[in-house]
Amino acid sequence: MSEYTVKKRITALIACLLLVLAVIPCAFAEAGEAAAETEIGREESGEQQSDWETRLLLMLQEHDANPDTIGAGYYNLATGEEHYYNGDQYRVSGSMYKVPLNMLFMDWIAEGKMTLDEPIGGYRYVQLLEGTIIDSNNEYAKLLWDYAGATIETNPASTLYHRYRILIAPLMGEDPDNVDDKYYENNFFTPRQVITCLRRLYDGGEKYDRLIATMQRAEPEKYFKLRERRFNIAHKYGWYAEDPILYLNDCALCFTDDPIAIVLFTTGTENAYGVLTDFCTLMCDYAQEKHAERVELERQEAEAAALAEERDRLAAESAAAATPSDATASQTETSKAPMAVQTPNPQESWLHELTLRPVIALGLIAAGNLAAFIWFCIRHRNTGINLWYGLGAIILATAALLACFPAMSGVSFIAVHEEGAPEAVEGFFQALERGDADAADSWLAYGAESGLLTPETDAMHAAALQALRASWEHKLMGACTVEKASAWQEVQLRVLDFSKMEKDLQTETRAQLLNLSRSMKREEIFDEAGNYRSAVAGQAYDRAMVHLLEQPQAYYNTVSCRVELTLTRDGWKIVPTRNLITALSGKLG
Repeated sequence: MSEYTVKKRITALIACLLLVLAVIPCAFAEAGEAAAETEIGREESGEQQSDWETRLLLMLQEHDANPDTIGAGYYNLATGEEHYYNGDQYRVSGSMYKVPLNMLFMDWIAEGKMTLDEPIGGYRYVQLLEGTIIDSNNEYAKLLWDYAGATIETNPASTLYHRYRILIAPLMGEDPDNVDDKYYENNFFTPRQVITCLRRLYDGGEKYDRLIATMQRAEPEKYFKLRERRFNIAHKYGWYAEDPILYLNDCALCFTDDPIAIVLFTTGTENAYGVLTDFCTLMCDYAQEKHAERVELERQEAEAAALAEERDRLAAESAAAATPSDATASQTETSKAPMAVQTPNPQESWLHELTLRPVIALGLIAAGNLAAFIWFCIRHRNTGINLWYGLGAIILATAALLACFPAMSGVSFIAVHEEGAPEAVEGFFQALERGDADAADSWLAYGAESGLLTPETDAMHAAALQALRASWEHKLMGACTVEKASAWQEVQLRVLDFSKMEKDLQTETRAQLLNLSRSMKREEIFDEAGNYRSAVAGQAYDRAMVHLLEQPQAYYNTVSCRVELTLTRDGWKIVPTRNLITALSGKLG
């Protein structure tokens, strides 16, 4: 091996080592950056998850309150968002236990086992209900739990209080046979158990309405409701002092735009009253922010879906309009195309609509005439009939038959006015959007009227119609399809969708019922059976609808609608189909 070769190999080896030494630090650096990015991502995710907790801790800091002295819970009844702080720690609940206690009796009333006038300890149950919730009377509460505990037996025997705790355990989301022993030790609950109870209270429907209405009347200017005046709040506080410790608690259903269930336990907390009321305001603010974010996200998703639908429609129209390269492909594409594509084009020659049977008939007639004429000429040579003139007559007769053929084959010649159909659709929708009823109806066929712009004297219906009309926005999609005296145009329509309001309307109606209960006498609200009077329910529904229509954009929907037209003496007119009127009226669900 030559000296040159050795030097060459040594140089190559040194170059490889230098390359390795350069690459390894870079690799470690990239790995470190990736790990750092991952860690940052985790921190950001943690920040998002702890946003609720961060707000809570900042509020406690403002009050110089020790976070270890509180237990809190939050549940959004519309979206399911849920948060807890010390959520599974048992704490003294105070009088908050009177909520599940009365829910137990409301269950029995709904099952027909008793009535509101059931005598218990010398009182009617309805008196005990109001006494325990509004006045927080502990003697009344003991009458109720003794009555409830006496309805079951346990083995081994236990106190009436223990048996009552067994009965309410399912309302707290617990199995009475497997719940922590702390549950039976005293009047203890966890924040999670109280939130579970409030969720069942809210979801219980009509059977708990009377209890919720009563909770709304309790302490209207104290605890959670000390300074919060924006929303209806149904709450039950808990207060217990064991020197030197004050246990101050409250739990509530807050009827924000997305209703929430909240609870706060305080155990010797500094400035407990201030912490309690600020917690309620903080939770309501948080719920309102999340509601606004959700509405905006739904709006963006709806717009994105509408754009995607429009792109898909245009792509489908382009694919349907493309001409296949061979007959087989044409047949395949035709079988897959929508009905509008399969419809014959009126601009094509009527000869394309010929059928075999009339063609054969026409040929037989022409051949028969020709044969008869030739036979007549041969038989009557001496009559002086000119053969060429005779053939000309046959040709003219055949031409006459050809002129009559369209009627024979069912083909009609109708003047097709492609111009004017899209203009009619535009004119109709523009008239609707500017509120011109006469102009809109003038575009309808058969002298029809849409009725969508008729004034309403009723306040609720007037508000609904006003919001509906403000929501209309249209866009013509693709070309107008014309066939003889009929046409159709696809339209993308934005409209207020009342079907999207149903869930929120039910929630808001209940909130309005509870609000009415504060300013009306009990006999004005409830009938003898304890149900809401129809007039009160109707008033609450109207108020709920008007309230929701203050922000109707949350219920906008974008749909596709086929507008059908017919050709009249006055030009193209829109056929007022049921689908069109239903779409315009916002009944899309």
